[in-house]
Formats: sequence, C-alpha cells, structure tokens
Amino acid sequence: MRLHHTLVAPLSLMLAGCLGVSPMPKRTRTPQGTEVKTVDLNFIQAGHTPRSEVEDKLKLIDTGYRADRFFLGRWASSNAGGWAFVVGLGGGMGNASRIWKNGNLLIEFDENGVVRRSETFSDSQLLRALVPVVEASRWLPEDRSELWVKSFQLGYKEPIETKIVLSTSGFEFAESASSKKPVVFTVPARDVLRVKNPTVNWNGTDPTLTTKTIEFAANLKPFGGPRGRKLDVELSVPQLVTILNYISHSTVAYPESIEPPFFKKNHSQSLRGQNLY
Repeated sequence: MRLHHTLVAPLSLMLAGCLGVSPMPKRTRTPQGTEVKTVDLNFIQAGHTPRSEVEDKLKLIDTGYRADRFFLGRWASSNAGGWAFVVGLGGGMGNASRIWKNGNLLIEFDENGVVRRSETFSDSQLLRALVPVVEASRWLPEDRSELWVKSFQLGYKEPIETKIVLSTSGFEFAESASSKKPVVFTVPARDVLRVKNPTVNWNGTDPTLTTKTIEFAANLKPFGGPRGRKLDVELSVPQLVTILNYISHSTVAYPESIEPPFFKKNHSQSLRGQNLY
C-alpha cells in the first residue's frame, strides 16, 4: 500500500486534465451539404400550409423521398461543444469539437395537398415514425429495387460499398471488389425478418445517412455471407423506406397462407409493435 501511494502521488502531479461541455451558437447541417444557423419549422400549420410551401422552404433538409402524402426531412444540429485538456511534465495538449445530434421531420398531407400533421423525432424513433409511410405504400410482385449502400464488418476500418438488390426471388447482397474478400450472397425474401436500431451507430451524426441493422431468419454463413444473422448498413432515409416496404409487403415472398414474421395477427397494430425494430 505504501508503494502504491508512493507511485500514484507523483503521477497525479505529473498528469492533470479536465473535460467539459460549453454552449455554442447553434449550427445545422443539411443533406445538401449546407451549414446554416437553424431551420425554421414554425411556419408549418396543420390544415393551412400547402405542400408547395413546405417543399420550397424546407428544400435544404429534403431527404429526396417522393410520395403523394408525405415529406421527409433530416438534419444534424449542434448548440454545444465538448472539450478536453491534459497537462503533463512536458506541456499540455487538448482538443475541442461540436456535439452534433440528428433530427428528422415527417409531414403528412391530406388529399388536397395541405398539411395534416407534422412530427419531429430523433434517429432512435425513426423506425416507429416511418410506420405510416410504409403502410401507405405497397411492394408489387414485379417490383425490383437496386440500392447502393455501405456495410460494416468487424476488422474493417471503413464501411464497404455494397449493392443490395430486392426482388420477389430474394435478397441479394454484393460487396464491391474494393474489399479484401468481397461478400456475395442471396437469401430467400422470406428470410429477411426486420430492421432494427443498431447496437453501434457507425456513421455518427451524418445528416444524409442513417445506420440500421437488418436481421435475418438464419445464419448467413451457409449462403456465402458473414457469420451470424445480422448486417449493419448505412443508408439514406428513402432507401430505408424501400427496405421496410419490401419486408412488410412482399406478396410473393409471403403468400396469404403464411404470416410473415414482420407482422402479428392484426396488420395495423403489428407495424407499431416490437417486431418492427
């Protein structure tokens, strides 16, 4: 114990540091790559604001999702910064940076193109908020979607460019040739169970992209994929809607006699249940 205190005391004098958070002027990053002071949402009034005004005033945060009934916006905002400073015998060193948080906006329009309701929410609530968007769309047997996303694997420092093809015949996953050992596999559409919030948010606070976990019914290894039943991917909000739509409405992948895992017995309630994320 005497030796322990003998060593610790000098070290405490040699190294000293502090951490802190300080308020800063608010800044907002948009999907278009623009940084502005703030985004004004106060003009939105249910029953009064037309879609044309929404699209004009909120074009900086437009995610690019196109649908008659909905507008989806996204941004990253900061009004504080974090800093750290360490002092030692040879001098000191420190670092400071802004603390960013993602925000999302969903606006629903009525049959006349006037705002019916609007809602802002964080990334952790994104899957829940997209439920009515998914319910209003439908995946048809002849539909086929090709999505370029980024995937994450252990042992890789950077995300990997990946092509996902969604069709009634299956879910195709193909990493680009730039990876060390490109992963390429196809699983039946019925094996794509759900999308969930990830354990690790790989992309931080990107105003354009969001990280989600796709969960499958079985180990992907026998199909040529990585070991396990989950994939973390970085994708845009419109791409996320497409994948959710594919999982929930694929009529060929889920014949009427088979109830897909994405749903419970009551369709409208299932999408809001825990199986969604």
